[in-house]
Amino acid sequence: MKRREFSKLLGMAGLSTVAPLPFSMASAAAPYSGPFYINLAAIGGWDVTSFCDPKANILGERTINTWADSASIQQIGNIAYAPVGDNQAFFERFYQDMLVINGIDTQTNSHDDGRRHTWSGRLGFGYPSFGAIASNAIAPDLPLSLVHAAGYSETAGIARFSRLQDPDVISNLVNDSIVESGGKVYGLFEAKELDLITQYQDARLARLVSSDQLLPRQRNNMNSLQLANATRDDLQLFANLLPDTFQGDRNTLAAQLALLAYQSGLCVSCQLGFSGFDTHQDHDDDHYGYIQQLTDLVAYIFDTAEQGGFADKIVLTMGSDFGRKPYYNSGGGKDHWPIGSAILIQQGAAWGNRVVGATDELHNALSINPDTLQPDTSSAGILLEPKHLQQAIRQLAGVDQSAAALQFPLNAENVDFFNPAKQTA
Repeated sequence: MKRREFSKLLGMAGLSTVAPLPFSMASAAAPYSGPFYINLAAIGGWDVTSFCDPKANILGERTINTWADSASIQQIGNIAYAPVGDNQAFFERFYQDMLVINGIDTQTNSHDDGRRHTWSGRLGFGYPSFGAIASNAIAPDLPLSLVHAAGYSETAGIARFSRLQDPDVISNLVNDSIVESGGKVYGLFEAKELDLITQYQDARLARLVSSDQLLPRQRNNMNSLQLANATRDDLQLFANLLPDTFQGDRNTLAAQLALLAYQSGLCVSCQLGFSGFDTHQDHDDDHYGYIQQLTDLVAYIFDTAEQGGFADKIVLTMGSDFGRKPYYNSGGGKDHWPIGSAILIQQGAAWGNRVVGATDELHNALSINPDTLQPDTSSAGILLEPKHLQQAIRQLAGVDQSAAALQFPLNAENVDFFNPAKQTA
Protein backbone atom coordinates (compact mmCIF):
# COMPACT_ATOMS: atom_id res chain seq x y z
CA MET A 1 0.00 0.00 0.00
CA LYS A 2 1.31 3.47 -0.87
CA ARG A 3 2.07 5.86 1.95
CA ARG A 4 -0.46 8.44 0.81
CA GLU A 5 -3.12 5.73 0.66
CA PHE A 6 -2.26 4.59 4.18
CA SER A 7 -2.48 8.15 5.48
CA LYS A 8 -5.82 8.61 3.71
CA LEU A 9 -7.17 5.49 5.38
CA LEU A 10 -6.00 6.77 8.75
CA GLY A 11 -8.20 9.80 8.23
CA MET A 12 -11.17 7.75 7.08
CA ALA A 13 -10.98 5.56 10.15
CA GLY A 14 -10.55 8.53 12.44
CA LEU A 15 -7.06 7.42 13.48
CA SER A 16 -5.04 10.32 12.17
CA THR A 17 -3.01 12.25 14.70
CA VAL A 18 -4.23 15.68 15.74
CA ALA A 19 -1.01 16.87 17.36
CA PRO A 20 2.46 15.80 16.15
CA LEU A 21 4.70 13.92 18.54
CA PRO A 22 8.51 13.90 18.58
CA PHE A 23 10.21 11.16 16.59
CA SER A 24 11.53 9.59 19.78
CA MET A 25 7.95 8.76 20.77
CA ALA A 26 7.13 6.95 17.54
CA SER A 27 7.73 3.45 18.81
CA ALA A 28 5.62 0.54 19.91
CA ALA A 29 4.47 0.85 23.53
CA ALA A 30 3.84 -1.79 26.16
CA PRO A 31 0.15 -2.71 26.41
CA TYR A 32 -1.68 -0.54 28.92
CA SER A 33 -3.65 -2.24 31.71
CA GLY A 34 -4.17 0.56 34.24
CA PRO A 35 -7.41 2.39 35.01
CA PHE A 36 -9.57 3.30 32.03
CA TYR A 37 -10.92 6.84 32.31
CA ILE A 38 -14.27 7.40 30.61
CA ASN A 39 -15.84 10.87 30.44
CA LEU A 40 -19.52 10.69 29.52
CA ALA A 41 -21.17 13.97 28.49
CA ALA A 42 -24.89 14.70 28.59
CA ILE A 43 -24.59 17.31 25.85
CA GLY A 44 -27.02 20.22 26.03
CA GLY A 45 -27.49 20.65 29.78
CA TRP A 46 -29.07 17.94 31.94
CA ASP A 47 -31.80 18.43 34.51
CA VAL A 48 -30.26 17.11 37.70
CA THR A 49 -33.39 18.07 39.67
CA SER A 50 -34.92 15.04 37.93
CA PHE A 51 -31.84 12.91 38.42
CA CYS A 52 -29.17 13.08 41.14
CA ASP A 53 -30.15 16.35 42.90
CA PRO A 54 -33.95 15.89 43.04
CA LYS A 55 -36.23 18.75 44.00
CA ALA A 56 -39.81 18.69 45.22
CA ASN A 57 -42.21 21.55 44.56
CA ILE A 58 -42.33 24.44 47.04
CA LEU A 59 -45.63 25.99 48.12
CA GLY A 60 -45.92 29.49 46.68
CA GLU A 61 -43.14 28.95 44.10
CA ARG A 62 -43.33 27.96 40.45
CA THR A 63 -43.49 24.24 39.72
CA ILE A 64 -40.02 22.73 39.68
CA ASN A 65 -40.98 19.22 38.57
CA THR A 66 -44.36 17.87 37.55
CA TRP A 67 -43.42 14.41 38.80
CA ALA A 68 -43.25 15.91 42.30
CA ASP A 69 -47.03 16.51 42.24
CA SER A 70 -47.66 12.79 42.64
CA ALA A 71 -44.36 11.19 43.69
CA SER A 72 -41.72 11.63 46.35
CA ILE A 73 -37.94 11.89 46.21
CA GLN A 74 -36.37 8.45 46.55
CA GLN A 75 -33.15 7.45 48.29
CA ILE A 76 -30.79 4.48 48.22
CA GLY A 77 -27.96 4.51 50.73
CA ASN A 78 -26.84 8.11 51.07
CA ILE A 79 -27.90 9.12 47.57
CA ALA A 80 -31.24 10.73 46.70
CA TYR A 81 -32.70 10.45 43.22
CA ALA A 82 -35.81 11.43 41.27
CA PRO A 83 -38.46 8.74 40.60
CA VAL A 84 -38.52 9.09 36.80
CA GLY A 85 -37.26 7.09 33.84
CA ASP A 86 -35.11 4.15 34.89
CA ASN A 87 -33.43 6.07 37.72
CA GLN A 88 -34.34 3.50 40.36
CA ALA A 89 -32.54 0.65 38.58
CA PHE A 90 -29.52 2.86 37.85
CA PHE A 91 -29.01 4.14 41.38
CA GLU A 92 -29.77 0.81 43.01
CA ARG A 93 -27.10 -0.82 40.87
CA PHE A 94 -24.35 1.78 41.19
CA TYR A 95 -24.91 3.74 44.40
CA GLN A 96 -22.26 1.87 46.39
CA ASP A 97 -19.64 2.75 43.76
CA MET A 98 -20.88 6.31 43.16
CA LEU A 99 -19.83 9.78 44.23
CA VAL A 100 -22.40 12.48 43.44
CA ILE A 101 -21.12 16.06 43.34
CA ASN A 102 -23.98 18.57 43.48
CA GLY A 103 -24.03 22.35 43.36
CA ILE A 104 -21.36 22.83 40.69
CA ASP A 105 -21.51 26.42 39.42
CA THR A 106 -20.45 26.54 35.76
CA GLN A 107 -20.88 30.36 35.79
CA THR A 108 -22.50 30.39 32.36
CA ASN A 109 -25.63 29.65 30.36
CA SER A 110 -23.67 29.30 27.09
CA HIS A 111 -23.34 25.78 25.71
CA ASP A 112 -19.82 26.21 24.37
CA ASP A 113 -18.59 27.89 27.53
CA GLY A 114 -20.31 25.39 29.80
CA ARG A 115 -18.98 22.41 27.89
CA ARG A 116 -15.45 23.81 27.90
CA HIS A 117 -15.67 24.75 31.60
CA THR A 118 -17.06 21.38 32.72
CA TRP A 119 -14.52 19.21 30.92
CA SER A 120 -11.37 21.36 31.19
CA GLY A 121 -11.93 23.15 34.49
CA ARG A 122 -11.47 26.56 32.89
CA LEU A 123 -14.13 28.88 31.51
CA GLY A 124 -11.72 30.52 29.06
CA PHE A 125 -10.23 28.99 25.95
CA GLY A 126 -7.10 26.90 25.57
CA TYR A 127 -7.19 24.29 28.33
CA PRO A 128 -7.15 20.58 27.43
CA SER A 129 -9.64 17.98 28.58
CA PHE A 130 -8.74 15.66 31.42
CA GLY A 131 -8.45 12.87 28.84
CA ALA A 132 -5.68 14.74 27.04
CA ILE A 133 -3.78 15.29 30.29
CA ALA A 134 -4.15 11.64 31.30
CA SER A 135 -3.06 10.46 27.87
CA ASN A 136 0.01 12.69 27.92
CA ALA A 137 0.99 11.77 31.47
CA ILE A 138 0.33 8.03 31.38
CA ALA A 139 0.90 6.63 27.89
CA PRO A 140 1.37 9.26 25.16
CA ASP A 141 2.86 6.81 22.66
CA LEU A 142 -0.10 4.45 22.52
CA PRO A 143 -1.77 4.71 19.08
CA LEU A 144 -5.26 5.03 20.60
CA SER A 145 -4.29 6.57 23.93
CA LEU A 146 -7.11 9.13 23.75
CA VAL A 147 -10.33 8.23 21.96
CA HIS A 148 -12.89 10.94 21.26
CA ALA A 149 -16.46 10.33 20.14
CA ALA A 150 -18.42 13.39 21.27
CA GLY A 151 -18.24 16.53 23.37
CA TYR A 152 -15.21 18.62 24.33
CA SER A 153 -12.15 17.66 22.29
CA GLU A 154 -9.51 20.31 23.04
CA THR A 155 -6.03 18.81 23.52
CA ALA A 156 -3.99 22.07 23.58
CA GLY A 157 -1.31 20.27 21.58
CA ILE A 158 -0.26 17.91 24.38
CA ALA A 159 -1.93 14.79 23.00
CA ARG A 160 -3.49 13.36 19.86
CA PHE A 161 -6.95 11.89 19.82
CA SER A 162 -8.52 9.26 17.60
CA ARG A 163 -12.07 9.01 16.36
CA LEU A 164 -13.16 5.40 15.97
CA GLN A 165 -15.99 5.60 13.49
CA ASP A 166 -16.05 2.73 11.01
CA PRO A 167 -14.99 -0.76 12.14
CA ASP A 168 -14.74 -2.02 8.55
CA VAL A 169 -12.28 0.70 7.59
CA ILE A 170 -10.23 0.04 10.72
CA SER A 171 -10.03 -3.65 9.89
CA ASN A 172 -8.92 -2.94 6.33
CA LEU A 173 -6.45 -0.35 7.59
CA VAL A 174 -4.46 -2.67 9.82
CA ASN A 175 -4.73 -5.60 7.40
CA ASP A 176 -3.44 -3.58 4.46
CA SER A 177 -2.35 -6.60 2.44
CA ILE A 178 -5.97 -7.73 2.11
CA VAL A 179 -9.28 -6.09 1.31
CA GLU A 180 -12.57 -7.20 2.85
CA SER A 181 -15.63 -6.39 0.78
CA GLY A 182 -19.07 -7.94 0.54
CA GLY A 183 -18.13 -10.77 2.87
CA LYS A 184 -15.14 -11.74 0.72
CA VAL A 185 -11.43 -11.36 1.44
CA TYR A 186 -9.02 -10.45 -1.35
CA GLY A 187 -5.26 -10.83 -0.98
CA LEU A 188 -3.15 -8.13 -2.60
CA PHE A 189 0.41 -9.40 -2.17
CA GLU A 190 2.36 -12.49 -1.29
CA ALA A 191 4.42 -12.48 1.91
CA LYS A 192 7.77 -12.09 0.12
CA GLU A 193 6.35 -9.19 -1.89
CA LEU A 194 5.19 -7.47 1.29
CA ASP A 195 8.63 -7.81 2.85
CA LEU A 196 10.25 -6.24 -0.19
CA ILE A 197 7.71 -3.40 -0.31
CA THR A 198 8.23 -2.68 3.39
CA GLN A 199 12.00 -2.67 2.95
CA TYR A 200 11.88 -0.09 0.14
CA GLN A 201 9.25 2.03 1.91
CA ASP A 202 11.29 2.18 5.11
CA ALA A 203 14.42 3.13 3.20
CA ARG A 204 12.57 5.89 1.37
CA LEU A 205 11.08 7.25 4.61
CA ALA A 206 14.53 7.26 6.24
CA ARG A 207 15.89 9.33 3.34
CA LEU A 208 13.03 11.80 3.61
CA VAL A 209 13.36 12.18 7.37
CA SER A 210 17.10 12.84 7.13
CA SER A 211 16.60 15.66 4.65
CA ASP A 212 17.37 19.17 5.90
CA GLN A 213 15.08 20.64 3.24
CA LEU A 214 11.79 19.70 4.92
CA LEU A 215 9.39 22.46 5.85
CA PRO A 216 7.81 22.28 9.36
CA ARG A 217 4.53 21.03 7.89
CA GLN A 218 6.33 18.33 5.92
CA ARG A 219 8.31 17.25 8.99
CA ASN A 220 5.11 16.98 10.99
CA ASN A 221 3.61 14.81 8.26
CA MET A 222 6.69 12.58 8.34
CA ASN A 223 6.33 12.38 12.11
CA SER A 224 2.71 11.23 11.81
CA LEU A 225 3.64 8.71 9.14
CA GLN A 226 6.48 7.29 11.21
CA LEU A 227 4.17 6.96 14.18
CA ALA A 228 1.54 5.23 12.04
CA ASN A 229 4.11 2.72 10.79
CA ALA A 230 5.47 2.06 14.27
CA THR A 231 2.04 1.37 15.74
CA ARG A 232 0.53 -0.66 12.92
CA ASP A 233 1.27 -3.93 14.69
CA ASP A 234 -0.27 -2.53 17.88
CA LEU A 235 -3.44 -1.67 15.98
CA GLN A 236 -3.59 -5.29 14.86
CA LEU A 237 -4.30 -6.21 18.49
CA PHE A 238 -7.29 -3.89 18.37
CA ALA A 239 -8.48 -5.21 15.01
CA ASN A 240 -8.32 -8.78 16.29
CA LEU A 241 -10.93 -7.93 18.94
CA LEU A 242 -13.41 -6.36 16.52
CA PRO A 243 -16.54 -8.51 16.23
CA ASP A 244 -17.96 -9.49 12.87
CA THR A 245 -21.09 -7.42 13.50
CA PHE A 246 -22.03 -4.55 15.78
CA GLN A 247 -25.43 -3.97 17.34
CA GLY A 248 -26.99 -0.92 18.93
CA ASP A 249 -27.05 2.79 18.14
CA ARG A 250 -24.10 5.05 17.41
CA ASN A 251 -23.58 5.80 21.11
CA THR A 252 -23.34 2.12 21.93
CA LEU A 253 -20.98 1.60 18.98
CA ALA A 254 -18.70 4.40 20.16
CA ALA A 255 -18.61 2.94 23.66
CA GLN A 256 -17.93 -0.56 22.36
CA LEU A 257 -15.04 0.58 20.18
CA ALA A 258 -13.52 2.55 23.05
CA LEU A 259 -13.79 -0.46 25.36
CA LEU A 260 -12.16 -2.67 22.74
CA ALA A 261 -9.37 -0.12 22.34
CA TYR A 262 -8.73 -0.35 26.08
CA GLN A 263 -9.03 -4.13 26.11
CA SER A 264 -6.37 -4.34 23.41
CA GLY A 265 -4.00 -2.36 25.64
CA LEU A 266 -3.99 0.74 23.47
CA CYS A 267 -6.22 3.27 25.25
CA VAL A 268 -6.03 5.29 28.47
CA SER A 269 -9.03 7.61 28.23
CA CYS A 270 -12.06 8.31 26.09
CA GLN A 271 -14.69 11.03 25.72
CA LEU A 272 -18.20 9.74 25.03
CA GLY A 273 -21.59 11.44 25.04
CA PHE A 274 -24.63 12.37 23.04
CA SER A 275 -26.91 15.34 22.47
CA GLY A 276 -30.60 15.85 23.16
CA PHE A 277 -30.62 17.28 26.67
CA ASP A 278 -31.30 20.87 25.59
CA THR A 279 -35.06 20.57 26.20
CA HIS A 280 -36.47 24.09 25.85
CA GLN A 281 -39.86 22.60 24.96
CA ASP A 282 -41.79 19.53 26.11
CA HIS A 283 -39.16 18.91 28.73
CA ASP A 284 -40.73 15.98 30.53
CA ASP A 285 -41.61 14.07 27.37
CA ASP A 286 -38.05 14.24 26.02
CA HIS A 287 -35.65 14.72 28.89
CA TYR A 288 -36.57 11.69 30.96
CA GLY A 289 -36.04 9.49 27.92
CA TYR A 290 -32.57 10.92 27.34
CA ILE A 291 -31.65 10.39 30.98
CA GLN A 292 -32.69 6.76 30.61
CA GLN A 293 -30.57 6.42 27.46
CA LEU A 294 -27.65 7.87 29.42
CA THR A 295 -28.04 5.47 32.32
CA ASP A 296 -28.56 2.57 29.90
CA LEU A 297 -25.23 3.47 28.29
CA VAL A 298 -23.50 3.43 31.69
CA ALA A 299 -24.99 -0.01 32.37
CA TYR A 300 -23.84 -1.18 28.92
CA ILE A 301 -20.29 0.03 29.58
CA PHE A 302 -20.03 -1.86 32.86
CA ASP A 303 -21.82 -4.96 31.51
CA THR A 304 -19.38 -5.11 28.60
CA ALA A 305 -16.38 -4.50 30.84
CA GLU A 306 -17.53 -7.25 33.21
CA GLN A 307 -17.72 -9.69 30.32
CA GLY A 308 -14.17 -8.68 29.39
CA GLY A 309 -12.95 -9.02 32.96
CA PHE A 310 -11.94 -5.38 33.47
CA ALA A 311 -14.97 -3.68 35.05
CA ASP A 312 -12.85 -2.86 38.11
CA LYS A 313 -10.59 -0.76 35.86
CA ILE A 314 -13.35 1.62 34.72
CA VAL A 315 -13.36 5.14 36.21
CA LEU A 316 -16.38 6.91 34.75
CA THR A 317 -17.27 10.58 35.09
CA MET A 318 -20.68 11.89 34.04
CA GLY A 319 -21.30 15.59 33.51
CA SER A 320 -22.99 18.17 31.32
CA ASP A 321 -22.77 21.73 30.01
CA PHE A 322 -24.74 22.98 33.05
CA GLY A 323 -28.18 22.37 34.56
CA ARG A 324 -31.71 23.43 33.70
CA LYS A 325 -33.88 26.07 35.34
CA PRO A 326 -35.87 24.83 38.33
CA TYR A 327 -39.16 25.78 36.70
CA TYR A 328 -40.87 25.42 33.34
CA ASN A 329 -41.16 28.02 30.58
CA SER A 330 -44.35 28.75 28.63
CA GLY A 331 -43.61 25.92 26.18
CA GLY A 332 -43.36 23.29 28.87
CA GLY A 333 -39.58 23.27 28.57
CA LYS A 334 -36.76 24.24 30.88
CA ASP A 335 -34.13 26.78 29.94
CA HIS A 336 -30.47 26.99 30.92
CA TRP A 337 -29.30 27.14 34.54
CA PRO A 338 -25.63 27.42 35.56
CA ILE A 339 -25.89 25.03 38.52
CA GLY A 340 -25.30 21.36 37.73
CA SER A 341 -23.86 18.11 39.06
CA ALA A 342 -21.33 15.42 38.23
CA ILE A 343 -21.19 11.72 39.05
CA LEU A 344 -18.10 9.53 39.40
CA ILE A 345 -18.38 5.73 39.36
CA GLN A 346 -15.66 3.22 40.12
CA GLN A 347 -16.32 -0.38 41.08
CA GLY A 348 -15.30 -1.07 44.67
CA ALA A 349 -14.29 2.53 45.35
CA ALA A 350 -13.86 3.36 49.04
CA TRP A 351 -15.35 6.78 48.33
CA GLY A 352 -18.66 5.43 47.00
CA ASN A 353 -22.19 5.91 48.35
CA ARG A 354 -21.54 9.58 49.07
CA VAL A 355 -22.75 13.04 48.10
CA VAL A 356 -20.52 16.12 48.15
CA GLY A 357 -21.85 19.61 47.56
CA ALA A 358 -25.38 20.89 48.00
CA THR A 359 -28.10 23.14 46.65
CA ASP A 360 -31.07 24.72 48.38
CA GLU A 361 -34.71 23.81 47.76
CA LEU A 362 -34.80 26.10 44.69
CA HIS A 363 -31.59 24.65 43.24
CA ASN A 364 -29.22 27.46 44.10
CA ALA A 365 -25.67 26.33 44.91
CA LEU A 366 -24.62 26.39 48.57
CA SER A 367 -21.10 27.11 49.77
CA ILE A 368 -19.31 24.26 51.51
CA ASN A 369 -16.20 24.01 53.64
CA PRO A 370 -13.55 22.27 51.48
CA ASP A 371 -12.20 20.36 54.50
CA THR A 372 -15.35 19.28 56.33
CA LEU A 373 -17.56 19.28 53.18
CA GLN A 374 -20.38 20.76 55.29
CA PRO A 375 -22.42 23.82 54.22
CA ASP A 376 -20.51 26.92 55.28
CA THR A 377 -21.65 30.50 54.77
CA SER A 378 -18.53 31.92 56.41
CA SER A 379 -15.47 33.17 54.58
CA ALA A 380 -14.10 29.62 54.72
CA GLY A 381 -16.91 28.33 52.49
CA ILE A 382 -16.54 28.00 48.72
CA LEU A 383 -18.88 27.42 45.82
CA LEU A 384 -17.91 24.32 43.88
CA GLU A 385 -16.87 24.98 40.29
CA PRO A 386 -15.72 22.74 37.44
CA LYS A 387 -12.11 23.44 38.42
CA HIS A 388 -12.69 21.56 41.67
CA LEU A 389 -14.17 18.62 39.78
CA GLN A 390 -11.30 18.50 37.29
CA GLN A 391 -8.67 18.90 40.00
CA ALA A 392 -10.27 15.99 41.86
CA ILE A 393 -10.20 13.78 38.76
CA ARG A 394 -6.55 14.64 38.15
CA GLN A 395 -5.76 13.68 41.74
CA LEU A 396 -7.74 10.46 41.50
CA ALA A 397 -5.77 9.48 38.40
CA GLY A 398 -2.47 10.47 39.98
CA VAL A 399 -1.64 12.93 37.19
CA ASP A 400 -2.15 16.20 39.09
CA GLN A 401 1.61 16.71 39.41
CA SER A 402 2.44 15.62 35.88
CA ALA A 403 4.13 18.04 33.49
CA ALA A 404 0.92 18.31 31.47
CA ALA A 405 -1.21 19.15 34.51
CA LEU A 406 1.31 21.69 35.80
CA GLN A 407 1.36 23.31 32.37
CA PHE A 408 -2.39 23.93 32.77
CA PRO A 409 -2.91 24.72 36.48
CA LEU A 410 -6.45 25.00 37.81
CA ASN A 411 -5.64 26.99 40.98
CA ALA A 412 -8.51 25.25 42.74
CA GLU A 413 -8.93 24.85 46.46
CA ASN A 414 -8.22 21.30 47.56
CA VAL A 415 -11.62 19.76 48.31
CA ASP A 416 -11.57 16.49 50.27
CA PHE A 417 -13.83 14.71 47.76
CA PHE A 418 -12.54 11.17 48.26
CA ASN A 419 -12.44 10.90 52.04
CA PRO A 420 -14.94 8.08 52.75
CA ALA A 421 -15.63 9.48 56.23
CA LYS A 422 -16.92 12.79 54.90
CA GLN A 423 -19.90 13.92 52.88
CA THR A 424 -22.19 16.93 52.70
CA ALA A 425 -25.17 16.75 55.03
